[in-house]
Amino acid sequence: MKLFLYDHHGAKWEFPAPITVSLQKDTDAPADSLKAEFPLPDNVPEMPFLCLEEDKEIWFDGILDTVRESCGNRNLLTVSARSRAALLLDSESGAGVYEAPNLRLLWETHAAPYGFAAIHGDERVFNEEYAFGKGNSEWQVLNGFCMKFLHQPLREENGILRAEPEMEREPLIFGKGGIPCIRMVHSRNPCRQVSEIWGIRQSGWQLMSRNAQMQEHGILRRRFCTVPESVMTAVEKQAENMIILCAGWQKAFVGQKVEMDFLGEPWEGRIRQIFYQLSSAGKLTRVTMCPLGGKLKCGC
Repeated sequence: MKLFLYDHHGAKWEFPAPITVSLQKDTDAPADSLKAEFPLPDNVPEMPFLCLEEDKEIWFDGILDTVRESCGNRNLLTVSARSRAALLLDSESGAGVYEAPNLRLLWETHAAPYGFAAIHGDERVFNEEYAFGKGNSEWQVLNGFCMKFLHQPLREENGILRAEPEMEREPLIFGKGGIPCIRMVHSRNPCRQVSEIWGIRQSGWQLMSRNAQMQEHGILRRRFCTVPESVMTAVEKQAENMIILCAGWQKAFVGQKVEMDFLGEPWEGRIRQIFYQLSSAGKLTRVTMCPLGGKLKCGC
């Protein structure tokens, strides 16, 4: 494992061997986050970017958030960083109105000035107004457009913005016949389930999805929202999940399909969070997944 600071001129400075490292990737957080602790070196240069390489691959590339030097029984250097999406999360956009919005126009205004080289997604022009108020972050403005017009969440991958369906990768297999697991935990959260989701359309509020099983049990729990797709996704992620702990740093991707055997029954899901940890106990990977095929039905 190698961690180093660098600047936009190409200069690099490598950290000493880390004592602890944690790296988290999450569908609910646009920016990946990293925290690491090292023996305190003599001098730490002021460079804005941090990169982590593992097995000659880049696992994290982002901006440095904090640097803390501490002296005592042990002299330690602690740093934290977030991926480059943080540049858009931390920057406020003024109020605006786009009469005929399109993805490239919004990228040129709200992302390119921050160093993002490109954006991928549907670039057609929409004949509908897109307005937003003061106080939104640049990320909120871009993601709001992507969710409303493209029906795709915005995401960032090593400085490239994407508003398109994720590439379907080969499923990860855990447990029998796959990656060995230290522990598996399956959780169901009935209190998070919603029976109906309503969305606003030109004719007014319209039922967009429903949970037939909840209705059969006589439970009504409604949500009214302007972007039903995002609420539907959030509800399904919160209602049921599987957590797996395994040794080593396993190469996985948020959104990747997972197949496994749990208590003798097949289980399929998609990854919603990955947490990597390095400590005196070694390397560990914790993967949180939501099941495939939720109970909410669309197109009502």
